[in-house]
Amino acid sequence: MIVRRAIAVAGLLTVAGAAVRAQEPQSALVPALSSAAQPAGRAPTNSNVVPSTFRAQLVVDNRFSPKIAAPKGEAVKDEDRDPRDRTGKMHCLVCEHGLSPVVAIFVRADTAGLKDTDGLSKLFRKLDADTKDPNKPREGLISKYQADKLAAFGMFLKLEGGTKAVTVKGADGSDEKVAVDLEYPHDEKRDEKREEVERYAGIVKADKVPFGLAADKSAALTAFAVGDAPVTIIIYNRMRIAQRWELKLDELTDEKVTAIAAAIEDMVRNKKQ
Repeated sequence: MIVRRAIAVAGLLTVAGAAVRAQEPQSALVPALSSAAQPAGRAPTNSNVVPSTFRAQLVVDNRFSPKIAAPKGEAVKDEDRDPRDRTGKMHCLVCEHGLSPVVAIFVRADTAGLKDTDGLSKLFRKLDADTKDPNKPREGLISKYQADKLAAFGMFLKLEGGTKAVTVKGADGSDEKVAVDLEYPHDEKRDEKREEVERYAGIVKADKVPFGLAADKSAALTAFAVGDAPVTIIIYNRMRIAQRWELKLDELTDEKVTAIAAAIEDMVRNKKQ
């Protein structure tokens, strides 16, 4: 089912991208995606259609309970995982979620010193249930809008990106060398960076939000207009970008987190417009 959905969404993105390119030159696409907000119900244009897939290594994905629970203090064995659990594998969450409403959070900031009381952590827990006070549990947005299939993911842009040369056939049938992104960059500190994402996920405890590890630069990031901001948040529905924020960590105040949560709810409620 996931494979069929991924193929269908990849096809949707390809068609949407082709339609955009037919209307405007490529150089006009990326700047158009950097606007601060797009109305949730507007028709698709070159500025609000989700521009790309996004494959990355999933570091933590606790959305699916394992077939066999691991003994206390031990990690789940790969063979005991739910087949839908893509922990440790390359996966495209844009493809998986398809036309559902999605909250995509791209993090460049150093998370080493972050605590569960920091704004970024609070944002993740707005999406999942906030269980800090067991006597007053608060329902997360993903559970609240489960019927609407609201989803979210966090991508930590920590790996040193790179490219490789591949040979493709040109329009005239001749061989042509082009540079493409390394899907699995050979970063010498990959394990260390993966462990940091795992550590932070353990602090946040937002089990309905998978955390991934991705390159710090790539064609997909360029397409999504993810710049140098410590945190970039993009919300979209039915493959249309509704709103985006580019923030420093200290700008994720309680008021800002509340405002972002309200915008997410507004996007979901207006999904049929």
